[in-house]
Amino acid sequence: MAKTLLTTLGTGDYTETTYFFGEQRADKTCYVAKALCQLFEIDRIILLLTEEARAKHWGRLQESLPPQVEKVAKAIPEGKTEAETWEIFDVLVDGIEPNSRLLFDITHAFRSIPLLVLLGAALLRKAKNVEIQGLYYGLYRPGQAETPIIDLTPAIRLLDWLTASDKFISTGSAVELGQLLDTVQRDFYRQQRPGKGDPRPTRLQSFGQAIRDISRSLELVRPVSLQEDLRKLQRHSTQELAEEVGQFAKPFGLLLQSIQNSYSQLALPAEKAADPQAQVQKHFQLLRWYVEKRFTTQALLLAREWVVSALCLCEGIQNYLEREARQGIEHQLGSLIPREEQLLGDLPATGSLIQHQEQLQSLPPIAAHVPDVQQLAKLWSRLSEYRNDVAHVQMKPKSLRSEVLESFVLQDLLPKLEALFPELTRTEGELEGDPSNSR
Repeated sequence: MAKTLLTTLGTGDYTETTYFFGEQRADKTCYVAKALCQLFEIDRIILLLTEEARAKHWGRLQESLPPQVEKVAKAIPEGKTEAETWEIFDVLVDGIEPNSRLLFDITHAFRSIPLLVLLGAALLRKAKNVEIQGLYYGLYRPGQAETPIIDLTPAIRLLDWLTASDKFISTGSAVELGQLLDTVQRDFYRQQRPGKGDPRPTRLQSFGQAIRDISRSLELVRPVSLQEDLRKLQRHSTQELAEEVGQFAKPFGLLLQSIQNSYSQLALPAEKAADPQAQVQKHFQLLRWYVEKRFTTQALLLAREWVVSALCLCEGIQNYLEREARQGIEHQLGSLIPREEQLLGDLPATGSLIQHQEQLQSLPPIAAHVPDVQQLAKLWSRLSEYRNDVAHVQMKPKSLRSEVLESFVLQDLLPKLEALFPELTRTEGELEGDPSNSR
């Protein structure tokens, strides 16, 4: 794929200078586009210019460029109105072929064009799979024989940080942030050979992997694996990491503490890592986290299993992951559903007190652990129905509307669980502040 330079020209009287980039120097010229073609071996140049700029410079620039370079001029308005600004943006974006290798030059850009170039570059990367190989600016100063070309490419990566940061804040996913940290460290060693004693990134990659692992466990509802991932995060969260971030991944520094705080609330303290009750309480905190992030599917999946885990503990079953134990609890819960409309106040008018007492006596053992067995039956019925509805992805004649599922998760789920299992749904802080828990 041809390497393309997108540049602009105004109507100024440009002065000859020798442009240089690093150790490379171009021939003396008044057009930075010519220097960039020489320094970066450009195959195609796209020039954005107004009619006035075209009349003044286009002919001279064409003559100065190597004959093998394909030259394309695109007319743009002056950008005096919002409509003209969007017209410039359209010309910029529409002129680039998908999968191109692209360099931007904003040396002679005017008004809003530098901003449009930056935003256009970000859009092209995603929408057309364009590889942005550089964003450059010729720092010309009158009276100087040589002019440095400044690499502004990191500004484009700043947009990547912005996108990844927004995703973390809105969804809690740090996958993209982790990938950026990995890229920063890899690029450093790919592009530089640090000398002995020079600072170098050594922790960004491993920390990025740690937050990616956490994000995957969260996305795929792996509460057991999540604890192991969180312990890794704690091991990586050191002062040395913070210093390294400040030097090599400065945009991430604004989020480092936020990420550590957001994820650490889901972690079990080391002294309680083997405590089944603490584990189940922490799983409820994870459920609360899903609800806050509006992760309806994950919340439904976890909530259904959490009820089983909670009742296992209530029954004195410490190994709440054991299959037979869970199946026994599920069988008891299932036995509640057919009688849901008859229990505790919902008896038919013809029902007698004796019938009521017989039904209470026939309840399964788990009924003794909740303040309202009817509510437990109703909740289990809905959780089973909603979880199955999500799992079958509408591959059946009738299915629930998305609004019904979301409304249940966001409004009803947590309050109902808190009412049924008050001891297992309180946070560590709430439990510590409860006088009834003092010993």
